[in-house]
Amino acid sequence: MKLRYLPNAFSIARLLLCIPLLILSWYIPFTLFYTVLFAIAAITDMFDGQLARRIKGAKSELGATLDSVADLALISVLIFALMPLMRMWSWLSIAFICVLTLKLFASTCIGFIRFKEFISLHTISFKILATLLFIHPLVYYFAGPGMFLNIQSGAFFNFFSTAIAAYALICVIEEIFIVSLTKRPERNLKSIFGVKAANIIAETTED
Repeated sequence: MKLRYLPNAFSIARLLLCIPLLILSWYIPFTLFYTVLFAIAAITDMFDGQLARRIKGAKSELGATLDSVADLALISVLIFALMPLMRMWSWLSIAFICVLTLKLFASTCIGFIRFKEFISLHTISFKILATLLFIHPLVYYFAGPGMFLNIQSGAFFNFFSTAIAAYALICVIEEIFIVSLTKRPERNLKSIFGVKAANIIAETTED
């Protein structure tokens, strides 16, 4: 296999890992095997983007799309795994799942309405959120209610989940502003602070 295809292979591997993870989420979520499998999927996300930037000729629209789809699939699997736990921390679980669902669809829907294209952003804040989400099962396994360490009956896990939900809401708001304020589809903006420069470039190009 040529090296330039390696990033796409990592993204495809993450997509394929979502299948057994989805099945395990229904039957035995957050076991050690599930956590290890989820960690492997998360590691592929850490490397596909890095490899795409470092390997000559590896960056492509297809690769960016595969990366986004694989990320969304893995986050969706996590949401599905968390749903049975709603009875354990009701309001927190509802808020957590709602915010993550909003994260999946808000900017994408607005982008489609404005530009008739599906836009998935790769902001710095989203990368941080993805990292937090990917270590979330690890935190549950070691510090969740009734799990390995049983720290104050899962108090740390509840705090960690609340923090992720709050941060995810900030990410959602940032992405909504980016998609709403840019004059043309911008998939590579790192934060909302790049909107003004992107619009200046768009206006210059149009002229």
